[in-house]
Amino acid sequence: MNLARSYLFVPGTNKDMIKKAIASDADCIIIDLEDAVALAEKENARKTVKESLIRFSKEKEILVRINDCETSFWEEDLICAVTNGAAGIVVPKSESEHDIRLVCKKIREVTMDHSSAFQVIPLIETAKGIQFAYAIAAEDELVSKLAFGSIDFSLDIGCELSASGTELLFARSQIVIASRAAGIGSPIDTVYADFHNEAGFENEAKHAKQLGFKGKLIIHPKQIQMTHEIFSPSVDEINDAKAIVKAFEAAEENGVASIAVNNQFVDYPVYKKAKSLLFYSS
Repeated sequence: MNLARSYLFVPGTNKDMIKKAIASDADCIIIDLEDAVALAEKENARKTVKESLIRFSKEKEILVRINDCETSFWEEDLICAVTNGAAGIVVPKSESEHDIRLVCKKIREVTMDHSSAFQVIPLIETAKGIQFAYAIAAEDELVSKLAFGSIDFSLDIGCELSASGTELLFARSQIVIASRAAGIGSPIDTVYADFHNEAGFENEAKHAKQLGFKGKLIIHPKQIQMTHEIFSPSVDEINDAKAIVKAFEAAEENGVASIAVNNQFVDYPVYKKAKSLLFYSS
């Protein structure tokens, strides 16, 4: 079961960029109808998104970032995504379960489908969103995972973004914990705006992974390869997990649930972690 690691943003107005994004190695692309589109171009962008979904939705997992629920655009954006083959939507500035309830109700009205195949990914990018992250994550079965937007979040709370990311530690941790508590997928980390700074991107992505994120929003194809390397288990990690699972299951058959494998203590939590790594990397 391979999970998406890279989510490449592409403007909803640019057909050539959408085509290139589809052909890239990104696990998933997000066609943007929000920040990347001027107010006067919203309708034209929606037409471009429709054409792109009809043409490419079977080739690549495509999400659509709709406009937020406080605007007059979000419903038409949602209808465009749902009816033309998008795998899901990204809901910006998600601040409460009310926003998600509204969106999910509209999805079901449009599709008359009560399955959970269509993904709703709330983008948490304000103080209020962080405060109510669990309620947002747990509101509806259509919510597959949360995503973090640090740039808008930093503007909202008035902090200064730094290379260390200390100012975002609480917000990131809150999103990871809320996701787990709600029983949804692991969250997606924020974009790194300076796509020329590979060292900075690598440092931030590794930090996010350490905290529990399993993927990253990206803004340039240059960031795809490193994203995949960081958020995929290494050969050594896979081999270690296989050794742990094999040895523990053999010991368990003999009534033993506490062993050492390669000088590492292994009990049920360690075994389950190794089993999970193998499951998601298969």
